[in-house]
Amino acid sequence: MHDETFLVTQGVVRFHAPDGAYHDAHVGDYITAPIRAPHTFSNPFDQEAKFFNTYTPAFYIDYFKILAQISKSDEKMSKEKNIEVMSRFATIPAKPMLEEQAKGK
Repeated sequence: MHDETFLVTQGVVRFHAPDGAYHDAHVGDYITAPIRAPHTFSNPFDQEAKFFNTYTPAFYIDYFKILAQISKSDEKMSKEKNIEVMSRFATIPAKPMLEEQAKGK
């Protein structure tokens, strides 16, 4: 339902694709994840990494607003609550993708 862009501003961010391929993005690299493109990212390196992130259309920013509201409330964030909020934005956890990559699938 949205595309994402990432501009790496510090360190190295590793972007993962479902087929096990990955790309290490360095400071100044600009990554685009198109609509419906499964992806996730990680920092398997010792140095802290930071990036600037955009979403188009901008409705996906509400996902982060909801997470911020939950973190400021008495409600505790749980894996189940996060998955429920993600589902409102046609998003699913990427963990199974990372587990398969770790197994060499």
